[in-house]
Amino acid sequence: MSAALLLFVSVAAYGTAAFSREPHVVESFPNDLTLEAPKTAGGATAERASPIRMSDRSGSGLEVTPTYYGDFFTNARGGISTNDATRYLGLLDLELIADFERLRWRIPGKLYLLGQTTHGEGLTERFIGDALVHSDIDSFRNITQVGEYWWEFGVLDDDVRFRLGKQDVNTEFIYMETAADFIQSSFELSPAEIIPTYAHQSVAAVTLVRLTTSLQFKFGVWDALAPTGGWGVSDGGTTFVIGELEYGYALGDGALPGTMVIGAARISDGELDGDAFSAVNGLALQIEQMMLRENRDMPEDLQGLSAFAAYYPRSKGAQSLEKAIGDHLAGGVIYRGLIPDRDADVAGAGVSWAELSQGGSNQEAIFELFYKMRITPKLSLQPDLQYISTPSGIYRDAIVVGARYQAEF
Repeated sequence: MSAALLLFVSVAAYGTAAFSREPHVVESFPNDLTLEAPKTAGGATAERASPIRMSDRSGSGLEVTPTYYGDFFTNARGGISTNDATRYLGLLDLELIADFERLRWRIPGKLYLLGQTTHGEGLTERFIGDALVHSDIDSFRNITQVGEYWWEFGVLDDDVRFRLGKQDVNTEFIYMETAADFIQSSFELSPAEIIPTYAHQSVAAVTLVRLTTSLQFKFGVWDALAPTGGWGVSDGGTTFVIGELEYGYALGDGALPGTMVIGAARISDGELDGDAFSAVNGLALQIEQMMLRENRDMPEDLQGLSAFAAYYPRSKGAQSLEKAIGDHLAGGVIYRGLIPDRDADVAGAGVSWAELSQGGSNQEAIFELFYKMRITPKLSLQPDLQYISTPSGIYRDAIVVGARYQAEF
């Protein structure tokens, strides 16, 4: 696992999770101008399988949500090998949210717990060899862990909120909702990164500030290199710091919502697998925009065409590791409700490119095409095709085909 993959595709490409596998996004500050997905039964969004809405379906103050993700894919061409290159990979998330006020406890705020376990095998390590990681539920080694545990509370009428505990950086940062259904990791945060994202979440202190109804400031500090499967604490002293300014707006007389984000991140000096690395700095520039809306007079209906783009410039420092990721670009489109009477389905196409330093082409590019079918409010099936140009810059172009299903219980 490369440690020069450390930051900015940590601030970059990679989610979104967990997972498109959709990441767990706590919407602390509802904003009428930010992109919101149409709700399905049970309060989940149509495109995110298990978002944390910090609401209680039962009214008791305690909510438990198991969600299962299953990937069945084959490397049909290129990469490292196509021999026996069909694999199944599964992830089970078990979320628990306790609302202390509704439970009538004398503690402010809410508690969030996330248990995670994986089984099976992905294609990246033995068959594709891609640096950007074909599946965003790939933990590379099967895990069973408490992925997150944190307490969130607000002050000043909830205009300022604090979140303390083991967290995924992709819960609030480096996340584009429009890109949440892509399976390829490089449209969100990669699970290959040894930074505080799946499957290497770690303890952090996060502050979320609502400056206006459309402007938010977010800041977080993490213990950067906590081992997988632990309680999110390391003894290395390496820290990951990130801040973002997020602006929500709407065009077309308010009918076409959009979001712009500018962010900066830094990981301090550290050591990974015996190899030292210097501090790494990165920026994040993101935009999401709804382009076409089928029902402009229905605010709750977001059927139509949306686009996203992101640029993650990165100064990688004097790394001693070979597998460093430099600048990264990603962009794509989705259409919700493309087929008549299939309003919750999502079709998407996207391109992702990253600068590498392993030799060969010294770059990797991804094209992904998918169609996510909402079979029931809690069950979806997603056929997916990925074309991967020069995996890690050194392998043959690969074609990966398969499907993901996800189910809430």
